[in-house]
Amino acid sequence: MQICLIKFETDENFRTRDVEKLRGYIANTFRDEIMVHNHISTFEFNYKMPKIQYKLIDKKLAIFGIEQGAEFIKNNCINVKEIDIEGKIIKNFRTQIIIDNKEFEVVDELFSYKFITPWLALNQNNYLKFKKGEFDLNKQIQNNILSNFKDLGIKVNKKIIAKGDFKPIKIIMKDTELIGFKGDFVCNVKIPDYMGIGKRKSIGYGTVISN
Repeated sequence: MQICLIKFETDENFRTRDVEKLRGYIANTFRDEIMVHNHISTFEFNYKMPKIQYKLIDKKLAIFGIEQGAEFIKNNCINVKEIDIEGKIIKNFRTQIIIDNKEFEVVDELFSYKFITPWLALNQNNYLKFKKGEFDLNKQIQNNILSNFKDLGIKVNKKIIAKGDFKPIKIIMKDTELIGFKGDFVCNVKIPDYMGIGKRKSIGYGTVISN
């Protein structure tokens, strides 16, 4: 699987909310490319795993691409000379690019990972189960990883095993309080660094790296 990571290195540090501003700017710049914003039309949204994901890595803004998304950003986003973050134009940045081929597959050994951004594992229904202590986060991460496989058209012939140590944290998103999770987990899947798992992957939530 081809992956590409473009990181915009500046002396300025950014916050989580700036990731959505980066997404908006890139989506406006390349508005004819569905992968950058996932809007099929004005009223229709592509809910499959985004092949272009916007990230905050070490307080720097970045764009991560998978397969066709990797191809697009390495040919287009590498040429971005300025970024508009809520009206603030940023020009003097160094563009770092990493292009690689990584495996994303279920295997017979365990690997250790950690979330570098909060994992959004809950929806309105399973939130209530979580509050009652009836929700299995290990099962949920298995399902989230399986969902990534399905959205990428990769057939899985082995059972996904995952177990983690997760700590709930409060997140404010558009004046709404949510519960996310930080922590580590082991699983029998080779996951490319910086791939997102769970909800709101497109704006950097649930980003994992090898531990």
